[in-house]
Amino acid sequence: MSSTQKTIDLNKEIDEIAEKAIEAFQLSYVKTAHSNLHDPLLRWCDFLLRYIPPAKRTILKSDRFPVQTSDDSKVGLQRIEELFITGGDVNPYQSKTLTIFNDTSGKKENKRTDGLWADWGIHHLHLPLNPVAPGKKYSDRSEWVLFIKVYNDAVYFIDIKHHDKDVEPNLFSQQDLVKTFIRNWPKEAEAYHMKGALGLVNNKPITDEDVAKMRNSGINMPFEMGGKVYAPIGMGMTTAVTATRVSIFSNRISYYAREIEKIFTDEEKQYMKELKSCGIDNPEFQIMMFDDGGLGIHEKGLNKAWRFLRENPDEPNDIFCLFNNSLMPAWAGPVVVEHWKKHS
Repeated sequence: MSSTQKTIDLNKEIDEIAEKAIEAFQLSYVKTAHSNLHDPLLRWCDFLLRYIPPAKRTILKSDRFPVQTSDDSKVGLQRIEELFITGGDVNPYQSKTLTIFNDTSGKKENKRTDGLWADWGIHHLHLPLNPVAPGKKYSDRSEWVLFIKVYNDAVYFIDIKHHDKDVEPNLFSQQDLVKTFIRNWPKEAEAYHMKGALGLVNNKPITDEDVAKMRNSGINMPFEMGGKVYAPIGMGMTTAVTATRVSIFSNRISYYAREIEKIFTDEEKQYMKELKSCGIDNPEFQIMMFDDGGLGIHEKGLNKAWRFLRENPDEPNDIFCLFNNSLMPAWAGPVVVEHWKKHS
């Protein structure tokens, strides 16, 4: 057995980085729920996946458009369209639950994530008359909201509905939203088709209110339309009423970290060979964040750092790139670095 000892626990350091990121973006994180939800990476990942990275996107509209709305909301809709087309930031028009009110570690189960997004993968944006004010995180709220499904290079406008619950009961669990998505974009919906399922056995039709109640209890309901059964288009909820896709994403980051640990502590790899050649037999590794917000590995004894790439043309699945872009995307890194500098 080798006497060489390598000190490395990237998952512990990932939690520390996630805590810094939570602080930097001022995310609610109160830790009043069961201890297994006191997970800063889970909280950070919920925000990462719900945030809409600014990028130029093609807009595709459903057959629900044009929707009869107020003149104010028409101005707001045009603004959102321009932001998507030009690659602007639409996040100020999201629900405030993006950063506050929703919290994976919170005591109230139905407040741990955006149920509509977690269940069906649908975002909603407010359509106020005025643009977001300078220095403000969010725009004015509005009486009309736009429901969308976001992809890397496209955004599907599903519908616009009134925000008043008396006008639109069960607004965020209306099955009509999913029906509209499937009807207009059947090829995209096919990815969620549960092949082999012939239908759902129900004694009575499932109502929008039923969807809301089951969603708030962490129960996922397949969706039936046109003789096909579809899995939850947003991957659904866990029994803890957090988003399933967030848990999967969080676990993936932890997996990347374990694989990187193996690479850096492998006696046959370049890193250990280089350290040994410099007289470092017992290296101490830690995650390092660079000034541009990118990540890497630092070894304390030699005081040397290896920067992870954002993109590797020779290896699309480069694990260092995957780790870097998953835990600290390019849009988030600079914000966290600036916060770290001010509070370190």
